[in-house]
Amino acid sequence: MSTAALPLVLVVALMSPVLDAKAAPASAPAAASSLAEKLAQLDALHDRRDDPAALASARRLADAVVAEAPADYDVLWRAARVLFTASDEPSAPAAERSRLGKQGYDVALRAIAVSPDRVEGHYWAALSIGSYAEEMGVLHALAAGIEGKFKRPLERATALDVAYDHGNIPAVWAAYYLELPWPKRDRAKAAQYLRQALAINPANLRARLYQARIAVDEHRPDQAKALLAEIAAAPIGRYDPPEERRVKKEAAAMAALHLPR
Repeated sequence: MSTAALPLVLVVALMSPVLDAKAAPASAPAAASSLAEKLAQLDALHDRRDDPAALASARRLADAVVAEAPADYDVLWRAARVLFTASDEPSAPAAERSRLGKQGYDVALRAIAVSPDRVEGHYWAALSIGSYAEEMGVLHALAAGIEGKFKRPLERATALDVAYDHGNIPAVWAAYYLELPWPKRDRAKAAQYLRQALAINPANLRARLYQARIAVDEHRPDQAKALLAEIAAAPIGRYDPPEERRVKKEAAAMAALHLPR
């Protein structure tokens, strides 16, 4: 029974002294149902997360369910997901993005402590610590020991369910190998992970975007142009509409910056 439901139970008991004592536990399933409904609302809001109003609603709801069930795994990983999403908003100030990323990482660690053998906590921990480190830059993040805090949960997520989040785990690995400074940067390994991501989810536009980035870096403009055109032509709604819309914008910006008209 949630703490929010407790006062109502006490009021009913006081107002109905002849109530059979066996009837009191009936409020527990109702509370559980209410929490399940709130989690379903969080999932629905995640599907509209590129709408600022939906993201604001998700943040309020995530705060409420964490207060209601602070040790519930399904609450905690969803709250971490909301915090990462807020930290990944390009228009937010860098310091705010970093703060939200650290907060998301801490909540994800709480989820991992509750259920270490489920993928979600590890995945959102890795993404959130990446947001936290973004403000300090790659070299400072490496010097501060952030790399291990990123790699360990991502390695665990990979082992638990590499196909989680529409095949994005290999795409995250690819981004890691593309962002590392020389001599750690490894485009060949990144390309290998992108092939894995596309084998899991052939519609994964971010994997195509990173392939285009590699093509640009390796001076293969025709291939990059073809990949970016493929992203532009892809229909929305094949796997994750907010992500698909975002990648399309990023692809258009890459084309405008790097490719001749």
